[in-house]
Amino acid sequence: MSHRTTNILRSAAALCAVLAVGGSVRAADGASAAEPKALDLKPVYLQTLPTADATAAAETAPRKPLMALLDKMGLGSSLDAAGINVGGLVEGSYTYNMSTPASHTNYGRAFDSDDQDVTLNQIDVFAEKVVKATGDKFDWGGRVEMIWGGDARFIHSLGLFDHYGAYNVPKADDADNPDEQFDLNQAYVDLALPVGTGLTLRLGKFNTPMGYEVINPSGNAFFSHSFLFNYAIPLTNTGVLATYNLNDKTSVYGGISRGWDTSLEDDNDTVDYIVGAAWTLSDKDKLTATLISGADQAGDNGNWRTVVDVILSHTVSDQLTVAFNGDYGYERRSHSSVSGSDAQWFGLAGYASYTLCKEANLNFRAEYFNDADGARVSAAAGGAQFVEGTVGLAIKPFANDALWSNLVIRPEVRWDWSDTKVFDDGGDYNQVTAAIDAYFTF
Repeated sequence: MSHRTTNILRSAAALCAVLAVGGSVRAADGASAAEPKALDLKPVYLQTLPTADATAAAETAPRKPLMALLDKMGLGSSLDAAGINVGGLVEGSYTYNMSTPASHTNYGRAFDSDDQDVTLNQIDVFAEKVVKATGDKFDWGGRVEMIWGGDARFIHSLGLFDHYGAYNVPKADDADNPDEQFDLNQAYVDLALPVGTGLTLRLGKFNTPMGYEVINPSGNAFFSHSFLFNYAIPLTNTGVLATYNLNDKTSVYGGISRGWDTSLEDDNDTVDYIVGAAWTLSDKDKLTATLISGADQAGDNGNWRTVVDVILSHTVSDQLTVAFNGDYGYERRSHSSVSGSDAQWFGLAGYASYTLCKEANLNFRAEYFNDADGARVSAAAGGAQFVEGTVGLAIKPFANDALWSNLVIRPEVRWDWSDTKVFDDGGDYNQVTAAIDAYFTF
């Protein structure tokens, strides 16, 4: 074993020892805290689909602070009887760019685009009723989720809270462009129909079924997001999505939406089509594949955009999980590309999450994203390719405390590279950032 590996293991052991002591102190203050299960801070697998796994997880999850407070007020039992759960989170962050760009902007980033600025990313509140698609009875539910904070600037869909000014317009020029904004992230109804082995219809606005990362920070290993999340796929869809459980290991889904990040208004007269499937290959392997296709360019009903997204996750051991997310996109006569002709973009991201102890996970991400046609992020630069590597921790400093176990702190260091000078306001091929965020789920 190398000295470097030995030092890393020693540092990890020391960190866990310190966190364990801190957690014990908090547990002593709140003596009623139950011993938690092993820390699970890995990205949410296929979060937006009403699978049996998601339903079981919701039923066995520990009581969150807001529902616990409602219990004390005598309201929790009524909500439980109706199958309704309410909750949310608050998240804040700080990112430092080693290049200190004059614009204070981290190129190619979304939720962590602000350099050297304390950011209130999200105050998220939701109410939901999870449905059970068993095939032998009708059930209904849904979710309404709204956020306020800096992240809302990047997720507005057409016709819904998109009246705010452009993200990079200074306030002096656009008074209706505050740093913190509102957004209705999700608002949908789920109908479980007694058809075959279980059919669920989702109607409304929902997070796209594509991608390994999600908008909600509690579903991700890292604070920063991949290029694939930011540019390769849509963030939300508004429409109808049907999910059918072929058996307990395979489900298929399909539907239509108004287009990429399009809700109450549209910029053309067409719809998008969504098809996909999810397989539990074994107790250690899961695979999903999703395709979205439609005419998604403004004022253009004929030139289609098609994206295929594939996710494979594998549990190596009780401590280590790995995952891979690949995307390929093609757009005919792309308005955004450098040439204005057909454009493509593609990439692959790999993830590894290692549980050091119940208080901490060590996470890695490596990614390649090709936007050589300049259709997604780099049109101004004439097209570019990107590589990024991120290492970070997800820490629960008070894992044994009933209340403060909901606090997660995530420091990370990230390196971005491009074959074109796009970083540091167009002056460098590289970008290195150090960031930390913290979120508290309630």
